[in-house]
Amino acid sequence: MYLDFHAVLVFLITGVMMVSTPMVLGMLFRPRNSYKEKDMPYECGEDPIGGAQIRFDMRFYTTALIFIVFDAEIVLIFPWAHVFAHHPEQGLALVAGLVFVTIVFFGLIYDWAKGDLDWVKSFRNKRRVQG
Repeated sequence: MYLDFHAVLVFLITGVMMVSTPMVLGMLFRPRNSYKEKDMPYECGEDPIGGAQIRFDMRFYTTALIFIVFDAEIVLIFPWAHVFAHHPEQGLALVAGLVFVTIVFFGLIYDWAKGDLDWVKSFRNKRRVQG
């Protein structure tokens, strides 16, 4: 029983060495010429303007969330389609896939109707809340 943990210890030491060796070698051999432009944050080739602690438009956040939802849908649809293609006699798989796609489709329709997919949103026709 004591000897069974030697393999775990060997793998642990090997893993730590595989991570730390390139980091230590990089610290020893990389050039240390630091200058102002090198220390600036890089954003698509543009020089940053203003501070980093600013409010940004919520459209970016909404677009990212919608992208993640549909990205996750694609990740889940590919294995389902592969299994369904090899076992088409399973009606439950078809029903489950169709229910999933229908729910996501109605979510897309809801986002579209709400106007979250419009990049430029108009607030002129919105009612003002009386307080």
